[in-house]
Amino acid sequence: MKSYKNIIFSLFILLLVGCNSNISSDTDKHGHEDHDDHEEASNDEKVGLLPKQMEVMDIQLGQFQELNLSTTVKSNGQLELPPQNKASLSALFGGRVKSVLVIQGQAVKKGQVLALLENPKFIEIQKEYINAKNQADFFQKEYLRKKDLIKENITSIKNFQKAEVDYFQSKGLLQAALAQMELIGLNTSSVAKNGVVSAIPITSPLEGFVRLVEVNIGKYVEPRDEMFEIVDNDHIHIDLMVYEKDIHKVKDGQKVIFSLSSIPEKVFNAKVFAVGKSFENDPRALKVHAEITDKNAGLLPGMYVDARIVTNDKKVIAVPNDAIVTESGLSYIFVQTEGEDHEDVHQHDTEDHHAHEEEKLVFQKIEINTGATDIGFTEIVPAQKIPIDPVIVIKGAYYLLAEMGKNERGHSH
Repeated sequence: MKSYKNIIFSLFILLLVGCNSNISSDTDKHGHEDHDDHEEASNDEKVGLLPKQMEVMDIQLGQFQELNLSTTVKSNGQLELPPQNKASLSALFGGRVKSVLVIQGQAVKKGQVLALLENPKFIEIQKEYINAKNQADFFQKEYLRKKDLIKENITSIKNFQKAEVDYFQSKGLLQAALAQMELIGLNTSSVAKNGVVSAIPITSPLEGFVRLVEVNIGKYVEPRDEMFEIVDNDHIHIDLMVYEKDIHKVKDGQKVIFSLSSIPEKVFNAKVFAVGKSFENDPRALKVHAEITDKNAGLLPGMYVDARIVTNDKKVIAVPNDAIVTESGLSYIFVQTEGEDHEDVHQHDTEDHHAHEEEKLVFQKIEINTGATDIGFTEIVPAQKIPIDPVIVIKGAYYLLAEMGKNERGHSH
């Protein structure tokens, strides 16, 4: 009986050792495979794209920016022009539009004719001017003649005084007629040379661009109707609203950084030149005026801005929010690499792609730590070494991450 028990115990020990051996073998096998996978992932930090692919994905490149994202006063407002740099044009008298000579967005010079306007009243004004000029010329000659005669006692003082009154009255009427001609935009020398015209010109009072065209040929306009708006964008500035709790921090000369919703990846600069002296009621805030120091043709009056007034010029390295991607709880950016061996980038393309491999731009995924976020930008600190002044992906980084994922899946197959 005891011998039988010893045999069963020996078989149990052999079975247990065999199981442990299998478990160890499996563990070694899986451990080795995990190690290989880890090494592969650590090396798989690059992705290559053809320029055409980047264009289709709208991937944009740029560089780091030094911005102040913390010691600032947050504000918003819009781009404005001072009153002397915009003009709304209407006719002094109503009339029918004979022709329109400009279109919206066109550049114009000061004095350039924008349209021609017809009205019988314009003909009457020219006739009055011509009559007044003829009378003034006649009475001037009569006055000078009587002046010579009175010196020689050939005419009476009464006749001389009448000639003098007539002359000065006609001179006053001529000045009034001349003022009317100037008001409707007619050149007196042109009328004297070419005769009466049926249409008067509507001219631009300043150099700039046509922002609005509110007329067309044949339309009848009243004196109160706006026909054109001309703007001179060279003096565009920002009107910001600063709340009462922050106004004590704002002073003339402070730097302003701002962005536009239409160009979120770009930051513009301005400088405070005037702080309002009375509060707006709704909301209770002061207007702060800032002159734009970056001249850019894309800035137009009426655009809304998200701005920060810098109260302490402490800058950090920042990138647009679209430049940052997250994966497994970590943040990354993509940096363009130069002179890289394309064999380092996983190949899963067709032979046609292989033929153009040398044209690819290669980007490396770089881990970063993030800090303050504002005006569409985020402070970053790279967690690994990167080149000086690197070229980075500032828009479309998500597509690179997705492309890298495709490469990894293709390689695993």
